[in-house]
Amino acid sequence: SCHAPASHTGVAFTNAWRGRPLAELYQYVTERMPKNDPGGLAQDQYADVLAYLLRLNTLPAGRAELPADASALSGIRIDVPDAPAAAPPVHRQPRR
Repeated sequence: SCHAPASHTGVAFTNAWRGRPLAELYQYVTERMPKNDPGGLAQDQYADVLAYLLRLNTLPAGRAELPADASALSGIRIDVPDAPAAAPPVHRQPRR
């Protein structure tokens, strides 16, 4: 409820996090959120926030719940796919 989803999705998310370890995003979230009480949530709540951010960005779910542990997340890379290219416009010849 603190942020509009657009500030953490799409190009903004991709430019900030693509290719980086998931542990870095986890550390960022745990150190800076919520804004009025950074670090004030339980570790499993931060893992839930992380899962939510990944879901917002249509990244695939894993087989297990995300661990609330930066070292366990360090081996997972944020692999945001490129946006699908727009289909080229179709130009049709007028019928005669």
